[in-house]
Amino acid sequence: MNYDRFINKDFRNHSQNNNHPRLRWLLLIAGCALISVVLAASQIDSAPDALPDTTEALTQLNDTTDAESRLIKLQLPSITSATPDNEAEASEFSQQHQWQSFTIKSGDSLSSLFDKAGIKPDQLIEVIKLGDDSRALKRIHPGDKIQLETNEQGQLLALNYNLDYSRYLRIIRQADGLSAKTMKHAIETRTAYAHGEIDSSLFLASQRAGLSQNLTMELANIFGWDIDFALDIREGDRFNLIYEEIFKDGEKIRDGNILAAEFINQGRTYRALRYTNPTTNEAGYYSPDGLSLRKAFLRSPVNFSRISSKFTTRRFHPLLHKFRSHKGVDYAAARGTPVRASGNGKVVFKGVKGGYGKTLILKHGGKYSTLYAHLSNYNRNLRSGSKVSQGQVIGYVGSTGLASGPHLHYEFRVNGAHRNPLTVKFPSTSPIPQRHKDNFELTTQTYIAQLDVLSRNTLAFNDEQ
Repeated sequence: MNYDRFINKDFRNHSQNNNHPRLRWLLLIAGCALISVVLAASQIDSAPDALPDTTEALTQLNDTTDAESRLIKLQLPSITSATPDNEAEASEFSQQHQWQSFTIKSGDSLSSLFDKAGIKPDQLIEVIKLGDDSRALKRIHPGDKIQLETNEQGQLLALNYNLDYSRYLRIIRQADGLSAKTMKHAIETRTAYAHGEIDSSLFLASQRAGLSQNLTMELANIFGWDIDFALDIREGDRFNLIYEEIFKDGEKIRDGNILAAEFINQGRTYRALRYTNPTTNEAGYYSPDGLSLRKAFLRSPVNFSRISSKFTTRRFHPLLHKFRSHKGVDYAAARGTPVRASGNGKVVFKGVKGGYGKTLILKHGGKYSTLYAHLSNYNRNLRSGSKVSQGQVIGYVGSTGLASGPHLHYEFRVNGAHRNPLTVKFPSTSPIPQRHKDNFELTTQTYIAQLDVLSRNTLAFNDEQ
């Protein structure tokens, strides 16, 4: 039977038509390449449509004036950031080990912890031989946490011990023995915002705003040169705050620095911006025009106390029962309340001074002096001639001398003459150096814009109430 008729004549005549299959393959490859180019071009043209218009969203965010904050979620492409070597290494290290975790209790020592973990005593000697690298383990404290890993033979394989919120000690066994290294925790700093309005006290308003006691004290210290928080505070006063929160492993561990603050006191607005001098690396708080908020003297030497008697030339004395001048200010406070030095200076008198009772007198340069009377006790480290710094605790409120109850009697003198501490104009410290003015404005302009938004939203919210 002749099968030639079932065979394609191209194959049958392969010798005569050798170039046809090669041509077909070339055409097929060229067609695939053309299709790939068309598809790639269409993806590029459509890419902008696949992403949201972030510019419009950001503009909307900046223009927000609603009383309640508006949250705008942008569906942006996910970005994978490189994990720091230290953090990646620590994560991998932890996953490879089987830890025994201990919380140190009163009376615990490294030796007793090793015993609980089943680690042989000779391993403690090997740790001690690490010298300075393991010195922190000699001073373990109750509440600290330590992680230990051992093998079946009671040999220490690894140890982790927190040094502080940002660092920990790692000891690991290698081929040549134990080695120690100080590691860094993965710390995250976030920016937080707070607003409060005073109806009775700064402490209560701050508590409602979610501020810690430490942040409240820091806020008062920042504005303490211009505002007397015992005398000047009124119902309706407001504050706005931008500050840092420090997180470790997603959990807040403490508050950070106040970055910017605004306090509206009796209708007058005070603003403070944190700025670090790039030359000295010293941080301080300044007004938006670059003037230091730090004055040579604090407005009040006692925090949040009630003024029981003001500066006057005629006051009826509660014990002597006669009128006499009162050349200072009395701050009523609980016995033992810390008394702070209102300025940098030197102790020129420490002792009992007639009706003043236990008294301290500080000299501030050649022009100014301050007096603190009726103290219950002194800072035990102070003596005549000691230098003190502004804000340092120098004594404690009491009722020694001619005093009807616990209070601080405070006097301020200029060239020996008494002046009213509540109204005297204090000298300012140095402003931002001219060479750093541009850097200051660039660094703080974001804080100013954020305070503007906070103030605007606060006013809008109050108007709606």
